[in-house]
Amino acid sequence: MIFRTWSRSWEFAKLSYSTLLDHKHLIVFPAISTVATILVLMSFLLPLELTGQLDTWLASVDSETAGSEDPAMYVTAFLFYFCNYFCIVFFNTALVASVMDIFEGGQGKISFGLKFAASRIHAIFGWALVSACVGMILNALERNEKIGRFVAGLLGSAWTALTYFVIPVIVAEGLGPIAAIKSSMNTLKKEWGTALMGNFSMGAFGFIIMLPVIALGIVLAMTVSVPVALAVCVPLGILAILFSATADAIFKAYLYSFASGKTLPDKVDTYSMRDAFSAR
Repeated sequence: MIFRTWSRSWEFAKLSYSTLLDHKHLIVFPAISTVATILVLMSFLLPLELTGQLDTWLASVDSETAGSEDPAMYVTAFLFYFCNYFCIVFFNTALVASVMDIFEGGQGKISFGLKFAASRIHAIFGWALVSACVGMILNALERNEKIGRFVAGLLGSAWTALTYFVIPVIVAEGLGPIAAIKSSMNTLKKEWGTALMGNFSMGAFGFIIMLPVIALGIVLAMTVSVPVALAVCVPLGILAILFSATADAIFKAYLYSFASGKTLPDKVDTYSMRDAFSAR
């Protein structure tokens, strides 16, 4: 069973990474997304730090006094979640749209993806709003040291499964958040049934890609210096993460296109796609 799972994972990884290598420009989308989320973070952190408000809020979070937290902190946190998710969803939508355009014989240009995402701005806004609400709830649950983290973990896993195809749904159908969740669930159930588990692990291949970078960093740190190791390996590590994130989005586009009967390249093994998930 383990051998079959890894064999299938290897086939899926080859499919996704070969598509990425044939269309290297796709990595630009997660790169822009990363820069955008960093800018969002800085736009919130810097004013709070300069005014001293950040230290005040952190102190109130650590305080054991009930009700000591400023409501403005929650409003700011929600706005941060929303802006962050909006950037991520926007550029993921652009990426998946470009991948699907490639499936249909197009070039999947960066300009095409960005224009397409802009045309779905209403759906992206709605999904970012829902994601921010869920993110706030899960974060609040995690602060309960007894059972909160366990419950948040379960809910987070369920949420990830329910919304697995939401971005492809936004690309293909332009639905709002609730309808997109329902469509994502129906797509999974229609092709693979209920109580699903993955028969593959794209994340494992992302870790494998990171191993040479880690090894190089250790060697450089031991033979040259830590600053040199960081200067060389941090950019390489970021590049590896971007490659992994792009490949993951590409494979999700493959799976959704297969499940919804959309155009797929001739090289795709649809029999393997049917075994991507199975009942527990």
